Amino acid sequence: MDIAQVLSEAAEAAIASVPTPDVAPPSPPPANEPPAPAEAVADETETVAEETDTPQEPETTDETPTDPALPEGYVAVPVVADKLATEFVLKDAEGEVEIPALVVEYKANGKLRQDRLDQVVKLAQFGVYNEAREQQVKQIESRAQELENVVLEREAQIERLLQDENFFLSVREAYEQENSPERRAERAERRVQEVQISHQMEAIQAQGEQFYAAEVRPAVELIANALPTVTTEELEERIAYAMQLHAKEAPNGQTYLPASEYAALRQYIVDDLAIWAQATHARRNGPATSPALEQAQAAAAKAQVEAQKAKRAVGQATKPVGRAASNAPAKPKAAKPATIDDAVESAMSEVFASFR
Repeated sequence: MDIAQVLSEAAEAAIASVPTPDVAPPSPPPANEPPAPAEAVADETETVAEETDTPQEPETTDETPTDPALPEGYVAVPVVADKLATEFVLKDAEGEVEIPALVVEYKANGKLRQDRLDQVVKLAQFGVYNEAREQQVKQIESRAQELENVVLEREAQIERLLQDENFFLSVREAYEQENSPERRAERAERRVQEVQISHQMEAIQAQGEQFYAAEVRPAVELIANALPTVTTEELEERIAYAMQLHAKEAPNGQTYLPASEYAALRQYIVDDLAIWAQATHARRNGPATSPALEQAQAAAAKAQVEAQKAKRAVGQATKPVGRAASNAPAKPKAAKPATIDDAVESAMSEVFASFR
């Protein structure tokens, strides 16, 4: 018997012994190739049997599976890995989801903040500090404490009224006196007077504002323009001080400048303010002088002002009551100065005339 025939019969016997021989038999070797050894045929038969008995598993590779592709405009957000600032649960329509590491940018108390989602939840639990709200809460608490004290005091008074008859009689007597027709009439008259004073003060204030806008402010601006080294603020500060010296106090405690003092304020601007501004401008803009010379100039200016005031006081004290007839020609009225230099020159002329 040929060896090839022996091998073929052995292979057919092995295949016939397999219970589910659904696998096609191996094709015979080509004629031009040598026959395979018996060992190789046995190994091939065992391999076919193993493949028939065990189900095939999908092939595995060493490559890491990639994430599923996200729709356009969506990004994969990582979850919070460290400890949360506060415990909370995040849910969607299907249920609880992992907390993403999102950063929220928002404004609080006028400042831009950037906090993680769990920190925002913590702020929502405790609230963001608001200074204005804190002050308002303190004011409300203080007012509530005051009202509570008033209620406690009233309760103590009521209790005393019920327990002490003498105290009750004294309180009733004081109440009757305070609510007598005479006292009510006095209070009504006082309220009427307060209303009248308030209206009068409004009229006086309006008149004073008009005087300041029409005369005082233009004079201050004229002096400041003529003497650049002297500022308007300095002049207004001295004007305010002079107005305080001539101010009066109303019955309601409010201070005001009466119309009768407008002339004194005008004279102050010409006699004092203009001279002070001129001396200050000369000191700031002129050549350097010695301290002794500056003191002498200040003393001379002060003496001139005092002499002018003394002359005015003497003239008012010796002014005749009536007007005597005289054939002398009337003294021409001095023209109103057009510039600050004219005003200063006129004031200085009157001062020098007082020394003669």
